[in-house]
Amino acid sequence: MDLGYGIIVPVRNEAALLPVTVPRLLAATKGDQVRIIWVCNGCTDDSAKMIRCLAGPAAEVIELARPGKTTALQAGDDALGGLFPRLYLDADTWLRPGDIALLMQPLLSGAVDLVAPRLRFDVAGASGIAARIGACWLSLPHAQTTAFSNAIGLSSAARALWGKWPEIIGDDAFVAAIVAAHMPPLRKQVIDTALATISMPRSFNGWVRMRARWLQGEAELVRLGFSPPRAARQRSSLLRQLVFPSTAVGAWAFLVARVLAKVARADATTSAWMPDRMTDVERF
Repeated sequence: MDLGYGIIVPVRNEAALLPVTVPRLLAATKGDQVRIIWVCNGCTDDSAKMIRCLAGPAAEVIELARPGKTTALQAGDDALGGLFPRLYLDADTWLRPGDIALLMQPLLSGAVDLVAPRLRFDVAGASGIAARIGACWLSLPHAQTTAFSNAIGLSSAARALWGKWPEIIGDDAFVAAIVAAHMPPLRKQVIDTALATISMPRSFNGWVRMRARWLQGEAELVRLGFSPPRAARQRSSLLRQLVFPSTAVGAWAFLVARVLAKVARADATTSAWMPDRMTDVERF
């Protein structure tokens, strides 16, 4: 890729996954003119040390004492300055070689202002019911067309739509909502040929916690004056899954998790960002 771009990776206690994700990120960007900024925020493990070990002593690692994903994203934005386009990449997410170029190309050409890859879950270690819930979610229209998450590419015009990152949980939904509110629909695109593999909750309870966080993120968007992104035919697609034997178990578990998530959200005492997959056992 001739023109440069930036990548911001917020990191919170990801030492267990970094030996997987850091080499894959380096492989996916090999040969590109890219600045990668890892922002460790409130880490109590060896995440920063692990990154420097894996990516080399020249790796750009910012260490923040205070936890907070949007605080980390803002620190990454400040470090990159005027370098665009840029990719916001969750630390538990990886793309194949060539996929990041596929995401950056339409941004570099000016064709779009917001991109995201197609998603798949890493189901290793997940319970059977957790994997079925994940399969249900991935098959729904929202996941396929509206869920700009985990790996989000932005143009300078899209990033100029807001100033400092607000202190919210649903940063991905915030980006999709603000772009939808101020730009034509064709200015955002899911790049089907690019594939991001993401970690998922390993248990049913983990899904409940994650869905509770999603619901809290949607409520934050409403308070900010935005409508949470919605996909057409989401309900009808889910209803079809509820009645077919091959998909019914995952679909019903998906629904039950959402109901229980409302209770979990009501009982929540913190809004700190923390990946549930690492704490299913501790929390439940």
